[in-house]
Amino acid sequence: MYFIGSGTLLSSAIVFSLGAGLRVDGACCPVGDLVIPRLRKHGVQVLEAIDPNDAPGIADCFGDGIVFSINNGCIIGDRLLGTGAKFFNVHNGLIQEYRGRAEVCIFAALCRGAERYGVTLHQVLAGQKVDSGPVVAQMRFLIAPDDSYANVLEKSLGLCRQIFEANVREIAAGSYRTFEVDKAGSAFSYRDLADLRADASPARLARASDLGPYAAFFPQLTAAVSAAGR
Repeated sequence: MYFIGSGTLLSSAIVFSLGAGLRVDGACCPVGDLVIPRLRKHGVQVLEAIDPNDAPGIADCFGDGIVFSINNGCIIGDRLLGTGAKFFNVHNGLIQEYRGRAEVCIFAALCRGAERYGVTLHQVLAGQKVDSGPVVAQMRFLIAPDDSYANVLEKSLGLCRQIFEANVREIAAGSYRTFEVDKAGSAFSYRDLADLRADASPARLARASDLGPYAAFFPQLTAAVSAAGR
């Protein structure tokens, strides 16, 4: 298996796979990502690239032909998707309702007063819209009335880890199954923040804007929330 992404969520998935005796062919991470030294200590070959689509020779690293995208900020292009490898993505959101940038999806859910949230493990296919591939699994949780952005993010990150660990063996063995769901019509991006803020009640907006300890991880979202609060 090969991995594309960044951060603790990615390294946890790789370390879990190694501990389960699964083959790990390597990883592609953003230049200077903080988890790279940890991965290399585990003997993982790491390719550093600003954009994995432009990383020289990355397709030659796919090994057994299974590629996971985990906490990956770049959309994987059709050139890589057309190499014959099978790509899987862990998306922080239920794709029936929330596709696109995960941090904006959570903001949208809270601004809209959603009562539940969840995560999706799905295939990534050439020629499809973002977060629209066949679903391998989904996990959900209820959003409490007083949950802040930080609470929902923390819960969803836990499920991202769980959904990978619960399904990676079947994917590696080729024994997984997929199913189709109705996908959200559009994917969320930072362009949607102004409309989301404008449509939210003051109480919902306050909860959505409470990034807590995660504010430093999303400087663009933090800046937008801070500017709106002035």
